[in-house]
Amino acid sequence: MAGIVAIYNHGSEPNKAVNYYLAHAMRMLQHRGKAYWKIMVGAGSAGGEGSLPPDEALLKMASREKLNGVSGIGCLLKRSPPFASMANMQAAFDGFFVDTEKLHLHPHVGPARDSDSLFKIYYIFTTLLQKDADRAVEFLDRHLRGNLMAKIGDDVYAYRDSTGFKPLVTASRTDRTLNVIASENSLRSSLIDMEFAEVKPGQLLKMSKKGGLQVVATSHDSKLMMDPFEFIRESNVVATLGGKSIYSIRKNIGKEQANFLSLDLKVGDLDSAYAEPDYTRPMALGFGLEYRRHFPHFDLAEGVIKDRYDDSDNMIDFSEQDSKNKLLTTGRSLKFVMQPLVQGRRTATVQGTIQTSATARETIYYLRNAGAQRIDVIVSYVPTVDGRQVGLYTHNRELVANKYVGEVSSIDALNQSIAKELGADMVYYNSPSVLAKGIGMQERNLWFPEWVRFLDYKK
Repeated sequence: MAGIVAIYNHGSEPNKAVNYYLAHAMRMLQHRGKAYWKIMVGAGSAGGEGSLPPDEALLKMASREKLNGVSGIGCLLKRSPPFASMANMQAAFDGFFVDTEKLHLHPHVGPARDSDSLFKIYYIFTTLLQKDADRAVEFLDRHLRGNLMAKIGDDVYAYRDSTGFKPLVTASRTDRTLNVIASENSLRSSLIDMEFAEVKPGQLLKMSKKGGLQVVATSHDSKLMMDPFEFIRESNVVATLGGKSIYSIRKNIGKEQANFLSLDLKVGDLDSAYAEPDYTRPMALGFGLEYRRHFPHFDLAEGVIKDRYDDSDNMIDFSEQDSKNKLLTTGRSLKFVMQPLVQGRRTATVQGTIQTSATARETIYYLRNAGAQRIDVIVSYVPTVDGRQVGLYTHNRELVANKYVGEVSSIDALNQSIAKELGADMVYYNSPSVLAKGIGMQERNLWFPEWVRFLDYKK
């Protein structure tokens, strides 16, 4: 859903440093969202819809709005704020909330009784924090899946829920004059003078003038249950999780899926497989290398559809509507197929996921027009049926696989139904067990909707 970051400056020129590092850190996290951004420094805040402004414009805005202080929080969302209270409160979160229906009955809800769930949770958490940090953590862990940051005066608190659902890291300058907490460690590639460490699941951190960066409380009910989409797309490709690079994990996801599908796909079923959109290149590479080991005549190739990016956010793939708008306004399409590579051939498109199916349909359209003989869709992720999963940043909940919940009981039936709906020859969703193997984690430590986890898969 979001990229979040918190900054605390213990050195000189606090205002300049906090605003500068907030702008820089948010720029590094920019692949996570373009729909909404907000920075909170001192007692003020600034934000807006659309792409994140350039660093210089952000710094001018911070000066104009008198965003002065030793600490600040920034957030980026892929859609408009899901809670109205986000406009006025100094907090940010990355994830979702559960069991919120009875929050209005909580004994510490006070004046937040009639507010939205985010403000209720924020108010109750900060109230409990003043009394007992352990009780505050217990409350937050009951309702949060992901990370939450809250600014109280100059102090900044950050909590990673005990399941470790979303990644969270700290970074400290070697002279301890600057502390950072961020939703991923891709910042490491530019903040080279800082020491990075992963926040353990269940830890509540505090950044303050007196104590610096410290752990103030820890949940003792930790049970790892990570969001698997972090490994597919959410985390920056240059980041690491669990000591492994995201790039190598994605490559291995493709490798394991090739091993699994080689039992179904026979010699001659596929001539080649291509990444579309660009972020699936590591998966497509891993798939191609492993599939060719089973079928030596398989053609290993990088890509067949031109899909390069013409804005500063090089991790966002253009939607079908963006492509149409580009064509209408400039006469140039964002995508075109290298026809000689697919004409008369059996090809597969490697998709990270299928949500609303717009990208997959567009890809199939281009491949059909180029004369592809057969088009299979290989999906690196499991069926998307729950809005809290990949839909955390989907603008609507019209997830194409959702309509089949309760209608089909096997992955084969779902694959055939989705293939017919998309106009593909075949669709191959990944399974939770194969995806977990590719990630290198136990399936029980990854979060999947109940229906997806218990679909019948071929072993």
